[in-house]
Amino acid sequence: MGFKKLFGIGSPDEAIEVDTQILGPVYPGEDVKGEVLLRGGARDMPVQGIYLRISVRYTDYDGEERDYEFDSCSARPSDFILRTGEEQRLTFSERLSWETPVSELGGRALGVVLSVKSSLRRDWDDDGTEVDNDLLHISALPLHEAVLDAFAEEGYYCDFAHVVDSYLPHVEQHRGFYQSFVLTDRSPGGGRLEQLEVAFHVNVVGALVHVRRAAPDVRGWDRNTPVRRFAAAHHEVGHVDWRPQVRKVLDELALLDDH
Repeated sequence: MGFKKLFGIGSPDEAIEVDTQILGPVYPGEDVKGEVLLRGGARDMPVQGIYLRISVRYTDYDGEERDYEFDSCSARPSDFILRTGEEQRLTFSERLSWETPVSELGGRALGVVLSVKSSLRRDWDDDGTEVDNDLLHISALPLHEAVLDAFAEEGYYCDFAHVVDSYLPHVEQHRGFYQSFVLTDRSPGGGRLEQLEVAFHVNVVGALVHVRRAAPDVRGWDRNTPVRRFAAAHHEVGHVDWRPQVRKVLDELALLDDH
């Protein structure tokens, strides 16, 4: 990451420097922790606070890329004077929603872009000046890994994932988007669905796994291609084999696809 000079506050030679750092691996439903390092410029600077906004990039109905901000927090301490040449270390911690998208599966990037944007406020009337924008890497949960491994054992491997600004049906969704994993059939022989779309509605207990034939030109799940679902719990990871549920879903979707 490294320090970035913050221009727009004082002259360029007076500018303070900022570096936001994320500490440790990050998972949905857990805390994202980090530090904001400030280095004073050529004059003292009042700092009312550093505020951080977590966002994910998605493509809207018109094909435009947009950022959806879904969590925020503030760094501590706040309301102080950053002295000339002084370094100040601020810390932050925020519990992420279980619905937070993941950007990595088994250490492999999925193509989902998340970021942490840091803004500095000098006083209570200041709307804030963006001072740092860093990528945020969110690792897949063990539950994601186990269920998608079961699909892989049936020949369907995850190629990528994306975020859709819509809702999953029949669930209590708290964010205006969901993440879709696209799986491609790599088994020999025909008569199978070429691609699947899998979405996890995750909560503290586990996930309701939605599965359908991939339909890239269709958005939303409640009015389109047939969907099958099964439940998986966090505590079942390592103890339950989800291949029977996966095989049942695949058989039912193949049968529905023929009609």
